[in-house]
Amino acid sequence: MMPKPEAKGSFVQGGFDAIAGFSANDIYCVGGEGDAWRYDGKRWYQCPVPTNMQFKSVCCAGDGHVYIGMQSGSVLRGREDKWTIIHKDEMTLPFKDMVWFGGKVWCTSDYGLWVIEDGKLREAPVPPEVKSCSGNLAVGDGVMLLAGMYGATVNDGKQWNRLW
Repeated sequence: MMPKPEAKGSFVQGGFDAIAGFSANDIYCVGGEGDAWRYDGKRWYQCPVPTNMQFKSVCCAGDGHVYIGMQSGSVLRGREDKWTIIHKDEMTLPFKDMVWFGGKVWCTSDYGLWVIEDGKLREAPVPPEVKSCSGNLAVGDGVMLLAGMYGATVNDGKQWNRLW
């Protein structure tokens, strides 16, 4: 059983909004105002991050970095005790989901779909019928699912296929 993090401050008030991991012994949880925690298989450690922005989503990516979606569409990248804000934005909504697929981080909100490639966030180059499905992301069995209020679509690494 995983031990509960022991902390003072905003974690006690807020808790976690998202969890992701590289393995069972390398897990990250984020939430609240700048609360980022790492579990190493034995205990939890609070990560020293350079911001107190609201944390809403997290992705342990195939490039070895952890990406944290913050308020206003801003993004923090790092691992353990080294973190950098790689993108500052002023969107009204944070990213709902962040996943690693096809060699990049995919980010979504009700407003659309973005990718992080080479440390840069940009709007995803997808057809309008795919963008209209923005909402939540999931990855498994070699495909990525994008689903939202206006439908769902699957990417197999080569093409998008609308489900409904």
